[in-house]
Parts: sequence; C-alpha cells; structure tokens
Amino acid sequence: MPKVITEGSTFVCPHQAPITFTASQHSLKVGDNYVLVAGDVSTGTVSGVCPNQPTPATPNNVPCTKVVSLLAGAATKFTVGEQPVLLETATGLTNGFPLNVWQVQSAGQTKLDVV
Repeated sequence: MPKVITEGSTFVCPHQAPITFTASQHSLKVGDNYVLVAGDVSTGTVSGVCPNQPTPATPNNVPCTKVVSLLAGAATKFTVGEQPVLLETATGLTNGFPLNVWQVQSAGQTKLDVV
C-alpha cells in the first residue's frame, strides 16, 4: 500500500528542481509533518531554480515555478476534513514547458500507508 505524503516528503519537477507544498489541515501529522490533502496541490511551488531555462537553441522552454494540477495519487478511502489525503503515487502538472509532470521522489515516512 502506498504511503501518505506530508510537508516533509520530497517532490521534484521533471527537471529535478525541488517542490514544496504547505498543508492546509492541522489535524493529522506523521512524525513532525502535517499530511497533505488534495486541496494542498494549489500551494505547490518550485523552491529552487528549475534548470529548464530558455536558450538560443530552446527559446520556447519555460521553467517550472508552480504546480497547476493533480493527475493521480489521491486516496480513495481516507480523508481529512472531507478531502482525500495524497499518496506517494501522486503526480500532476507544473507550469513548465516542455515536460511538466511533477512527482514524489520520497514519501519521507514509513509509518502510515493507505488505500
């Protein structure tokens, strides 16, 4: 079963720049980190510099700066505040171009897994 993800999990854009999310709920923690729910996707920002910069050879490149959607990875049976928790299988889109699918690199915890 997949692990839930928290503010302490590791997320990256497709160009390996780190992404951070802020939890909107403060009812459920794993260790010292709040669990993320589906609504938290809108808080995702690239916390480093995405290397997908435009160059003379690739003038249409757009670096990833924020998360714009969730494609998969919301729990089907476990919610907090009526929102599904997010799982380590979560993936979605950033505003970067080309290649704009973000992913979880590490759940960062081993205590809580769900369906």
